[in-house]
Amino acid sequence: MYYYFSFCNKMPSQRFLLVASLLCCLLAASSSPLNDISDSDESTSLDQQQKPRKPLATDEDSEYELLYHFGEDDSMSDFGIEKRQQDHNWDVLIFTQQWPVTTCYHWREENPDQECTLPQKKEFWTIHGIWPTKLHQIGPSFCNNSASFDVDKLDPISDRLETFWPDLKGASSQEWLWKHEWQKHGTCAMLLTQLDDELKYFAQGLTWREDYIMSRILDASDIHPDSNNTVSAINNAIVKALGKNPSIHCLYDGKHGISYLSEIRICFNKSLELIDCDGVKQGDAVTVGYPGGTITTNCHIDRVVHYPSLLPPLQRKRDWKFPLVNVYKLLQFLMWFTL
Repeated sequence: MYYYFSFCNKMPSQRFLLVASLLCCLLAASSSPLNDISDSDESTSLDQQQKPRKPLATDEDSEYELLYHFGEDDSMSDFGIEKRQQDHNWDVLIFTQQWPVTTCYHWREENPDQECTLPQKKEFWTIHGIWPTKLHQIGPSFCNNSASFDVDKLDPISDRLETFWPDLKGASSQEWLWKHEWQKHGTCAMLLTQLDDELKYFAQGLTWREDYIMSRILDASDIHPDSNNTVSAINNAIVKALGKNPSIHCLYDGKHGISYLSEIRICFNKSLELIDCDGVKQGDAVTVGYPGGTITTNCHIDRVVHYPSLLPPLQRKRDWKFPLVNVYKLLQFLMWFTL
């Protein structure tokens, strides 16, 4: 009671300053950041017809993703590393092209300050990697830890690599990316004489990029950037052009319910002949049946996939839990109360 009368006996201006100070403290404590991009766990498999898991990382390139994306597969456990070291054999080569707009969008949503360099040309898919892979497993990788990387060996093709196999993080880390790809994946591809040094390995990626220009393959079936398509339509376009089953990957914005076309992977045998990607473990991608065949994908089979032409507007990362209209009402009350 004493405190109540003491408060009421203060000058009106003093009471207002006191209450305003308390209000500022209340607002500071009541506000918290809200992430517009959902971090909720999506479904574990598409064959259960649930939402796809959020593919934040590229499954076959996990160490790169630990630095540039987020995530790792279970093969990085102690048992998985030991198994890789003991068995460096592999069955197929996965050649991955990425759609840079989707990659940059994802990076920017996770970190608005993250720089990302898009190719100057539109409808331009870039190389993500060539990954020797054992059927129904991930890897092997880092097959020769003593193998060195000499960037000078890439001088004859360095200009083309910067164009078609760039580090979207920027030129400053370009050499680091090529070194990583060679040490992790190239040292396993050395099993083949056609790929047993840096120049051969990266030159083969450039050859495949020229032979399988993904924008043209999709364009032939009227699938263009800034369009929405079903994953079955995308799959059919690739099968129509190549005669082989690919693996199609999306990034999923769970907050807004939008799947963005991210990567398209095609597979080759040890004779460097194009084959189906059937039987290749693709992280959260699964083989889904649909009328007309099967699709290996992590995209939702029943929802459209957006093929963006430009980076979508940056989503606001913070919001107020304390509605501003309530703040206004409270200030009005305090002004009346201190009169």
